[in-house]
Amino acid sequence: MSLNKADQLKEPEAIFIHKKTNTLYVADLGNERIQMFSLNKLPAMGTTVIFNITYPTKIYVDDVINGETIYVSLEGENCVKKWTKEATHGVKVGGECLYCSSVWVDKEKNVYMASAAKHCVFKWSPRTNITTVVAGREYYAGSTSDNLNSPEGIYVDETSGTVYVADYANNRIQKWLKNAPNGTTVAGLSTSAKGSDAESLSRPTAVWVDDETHVVYVTDSSNERIQRWVYNASMGDTIAGGLGDGDKPDQLDQPNDLAFDNNGNLYVSDRLNGRVLMFKIIHNDPCFPTSTAGTSIYKMATVTLALQMVTWIIRWIVYNQIGQYA
Repeated sequence: MSLNKADQLKEPEAIFIHKKTNTLYVADLGNERIQMFSLNKLPAMGTTVIFNITYPTKIYVDDVINGETIYVSLEGENCVKKWTKEATHGVKVGGECLYCSSVWVDKEKNVYMASAAKHCVFKWSPRTNITTVVAGREYYAGSTSDNLNSPEGIYVDETSGTVYVADYANNRIQKWLKNAPNGTTVAGLSTSAKGSDAESLSRPTAVWVDDETHVVYVTDSSNERIQRWVYNASMGDTIAGGLGDGDKPDQLDQPNDLAFDNNGNLYVSDRLNGRVLMFKIIHNDPCFPTSTAGTSIYKMATVTLALQMVTWIIRWIVYNQIGQYA
């Protein structure tokens, strides 16, 4: 069945919320396009802003004087491309990014690219046109602290230059300080073992970090859940999904990306269900460490710490196989 209308999605791979305009961007992988949805007035139809692209994996939307610039990592084209406002064609930035799995842009307009095939994260400077490795070792796959194995999503702390990596095949999240030769495991097991308990991850595909509290949020894809890891915690807690794969309101099926809006509500690209879900924030309590070491209370979290049962983000995204809204 074709699912390529403006109110449909087919395997949404990635999402990004542009907070300045309160706009949701979706990498609609199965339809080889990027869809844009306004969150200011719902329901709304999607608008195709980029089309005819091969295997879009992640999106980053940057602010410039003349409007938003959209960066897309393209696994099928082994590169990152950018589209300025109203551009009909993308422009390649940086060098080759073999099986390019993620993209991020910092305030200096440096572009970070994760290469799943080269097992590392690159940083490309538009000022010097030089590309350097900032996490992992190029062409070395491994589970030691200086290596990555098929990295997926990345997050960059623009203040410190720290790079967080969803180390997909190692089932962990690695934190790489600026210019560091090694990474530190901040979620999952450093041994690279996968699992479904609170200490483990299985095939993480995306990571998001609260820069103030250092709380880490992970799309734990094979466990069909979203995990939250408090700073220095030895285990995470489930804030969405975790009830097995399925298409019920409280289930996920291969979630692949996550994002937060201005109110702290959580959005998840529920890939195999062909939808994007919103988990609405209930309240914003102080964030306690999950470990028993110490009793100090972390400062007030700026993102969701308690979520009610999943609600549909937008009805038109949730469209089932018989043509009826869920």
